[in-house]
Amino acid sequence: MNLAEILVYTDIRQLHQIANHYGCECNPHSKNELITSLLSSLRHRLTISQEVAQLSQAEIHFLLQLLLDKRTVMSLEDLLAKAGVALLAAKEKKQDSARQFVAAAMKRGWIFPAKSKTVGQYQIPLDIREPFIQAWLDQWREENDLVIPGPQAYRDEGTALCDDIMQFLQFLQQEPVPLTAEGGMYKRHQQQLFQFLYVKEEPLLPQKWRFGYGLHFDVYPDRFSLLYDFCYYNKWMEEAEGRVGITEAGRERLEQPYSDQLYHDVIRFWMRLYKRAIPNLPMLVQLIPLIASGGWVRQESLLHTLVPWIKEFYYDAPADILINRVCKMMVHLGLLRVGQDEHEQWLYTATYASQTWLRKYNGFTETTILLK
Repeated sequence: MNLAEILVYTDIRQLHQIANHYGCECNPHSKNELITSLLSSLRHRLTISQEVAQLSQAEIHFLLQLLLDKRTVMSLEDLLAKAGVALLAAKEKKQDSARQFVAAAMKRGWIFPAKSKTVGQYQIPLDIREPFIQAWLDQWREENDLVIPGPQAYRDEGTALCDDIMQFLQFLQQEPVPLTAEGGMYKRHQQQLFQFLYVKEEPLLPQKWRFGYGLHFDVYPDRFSLLYDFCYYNKWMEEAEGRVGITEAGRERLEQPYSDQLYHDVIRFWMRLYKRAIPNLPMLVQLIPLIASGGWVRQESLLHTLVPWIKEFYYDAPADILINRVCKMMVHLGLLRVGQDEHEQWLYTATYASQTWLRKYNGFTETTILLK
């Protein structure tokens, strides 16, 4: 529902709170005047810009989580969870503080009790999402220059990961591959396979500190680890008796033509797999392409803005998570292009896929995957 529809049935007490927050001058005893005044304020570009400019980092973090979540109705638990993520990133974690964030959001006109028989359901007006997000983006771009034109050369992997899934299954179709005691393919078999893949990676030595991002993340490089886990999750391959081989379902997959659904499924799988280690991933995956649309953005600028909203995961520092677990993987998934400027600084820009499909997809509602 849009703001005008929601305000009609909003409790007069909340209308007064919002009017006081924005300094609306109107007859407080007339609900009609209150609604008219609030509509004028909350739709005014200057009002929205001033509101966003005075928010703290934690408040902006909470706001972006609200606005980028495409659900029309959320429970109080959903809202408190988002506030908790923002507070945790800001190194604060108090239930009272989370409730204060939700109460403040209601006073600012961001959320309203939903018009339903279910108590404890809330909604965000559909028509305030884009203006508030745009106000934050405008503010960000004033502080961080987009690089136009971009680098002379860049990498765009597109749907290459899907092609390499087929290459991997064809490799396994020839004969089962023996596994080491650590559960990974032997280095010589990895090297033999990797030479056929679109994106070349080097085999890893077993590293027990690498965990949390997949089944065999400790023995395979990042991109191949995701590719392997995706095939394993879909039961296109299986590990048995010290070997990994293709299944009947994998052979059937090889006989099917490429479809966009496969590409979408890989992105969705990545988000579900990495979401456990990076709870903020659904917001980051949508926010980075918004920042990097219309031009190239420096990695340094992304680090400055987004690292405060990322919590470390064991041995992974927030900066490493953003660069290696988010941006690098978004390049592998065809959601970002990457290049370097004349000073060898890394640059990113959004792809068509990130600007279209991700706008429809809501990672906030996805459950996490834990492979065993």
